[in-house]
Amino acid sequence: MGSRLIPDLTSAPINVAAAAKAGSWSLRWRNLTCDLCKLHIESPVFPFLSLAITAPHEQSQETKFFDMSSDGKHEALQPLHPSMAGKLDPAFEKLYNDNVATKPLKPIDLGALRGNYSLLYSYGTAPAPEVGRIYDDVIPLGDGTQLAVRVYEPETSGPWPVHLDFHGGGWGLGDLDTESHICKHYCKKAGVAVIDVAYRLVPEFAYPTGVTDSFAAIEHVHKQGAARFNIRPDSISVGGVSAGGFIALAVAHLARDAGIPLRLVAAGTPVVDDISQYATAADSPWPSMQENEFAPTLNWARLAWFDKLKLSTLPTEPEAHKAAKERIGWQNNLLKAPNFKGLARTLIYTASADPLRDEGEKYAQVLVENGVEVTQRRFPGVPHPFMHMDEALWQGREFIDSTARELRMAHSDS
Repeated sequence: MGSRLIPDLTSAPINVAAAAKAGSWSLRWRNLTCDLCKLHIESPVFPFLSLAITAPHEQSQETKFFDMSSDGKHEALQPLHPSMAGKLDPAFEKLYNDNVATKPLKPIDLGALRGNYSLLYSYGTAPAPEVGRIYDDVIPLGDGTQLAVRVYEPETSGPWPVHLDFHGGGWGLGDLDTESHICKHYCKKAGVAVIDVAYRLVPEFAYPTGVTDSFAAIEHVHKQGAARFNIRPDSISVGGVSAGGFIALAVAHLARDAGIPLRLVAAGTPVVDDISQYATAADSPWPSMQENEFAPTLNWARLAWFDKLKLSTLPTEPEAHKAAKERIGWQNNLLKAPNFKGLARTLIYTASADPLRDEGEKYAQVLVENGVEVTQRRFPGVPHPFMHMDEALWQGREFIDSTARELRMAHSDS
């Protein structure tokens, strides 16, 4: 089966409400991460001394977030920004206005944010199905690290195909609870074991530790997974959302080079480009960055902040900083990967109201041009983390169900 592409129906003005009733657009063209609050940053590009965050649960701390600038001036915009008028599904607007827009803002530190991150979208997340068994385990790494994982087993007897999930969270947030509901859905609906990987986070561990940890998990599952996890090492897929989507796309290159076959790479609203090379949204070559500069749940200012956090362990002296980024290489910008040929079949889902939309779709296009089988789909009227809002949004439910169907087909022996 070849790459599945359909014209970009969102390039012209659209009626989002009508589109939402009609269904999402499947783009056989191929083309982070969290909903804290909506920020508009004044002054420099990275002026955060504190970050106001709103969630549907009560916050207990009121402290500074992560100090990466001497200028803390910013404005937190909770109500939907006027520039987003007509771009959002009314169902999302209601969900946001009922649960986020009216909540008081409180500054919060990185530790508290991490502690509450898995609850961030609980106002829109549906109960997940039960699976056969769930247990926590570790994968040993070469440096002695015990990498935490959570294993979801189907109700059927193994050995099972296996899907490795890499959570989102802007490289510095997220844990084994972040996408637990998605992992349960995939396990139940696709009939696969799911291993959720708690890769190490920045700034405690320099980027790209999260990428190398995730690939080490793939290697371990491929070599020892049959005995340790009762899985089939000949039937491995990988996936993730946002930063986790970047990781899934990146480890596909590493797996190909290592001779580890993957059945499917499933990336949702992935980061692709190196955001640090642009001073403002206007500098970005991606129209979605300007169109969705003030999008709810993930906007340009928050993207820039997370990117600053991602690279915060690099030297600050300009030449040393540049040299350190060059050593990271394409793992900081997937579009600069040296070779796109021979990659596994890839699924990329984007969201119309996401600043990251266009770079994800461009990456899919590059894969298609290099002979990779790609399915790309853009979901209308929703922002970056819509897959966490499956109770309220049909787009969230369809993201999960469609990915599960693709996983089941990819792992089928027929």
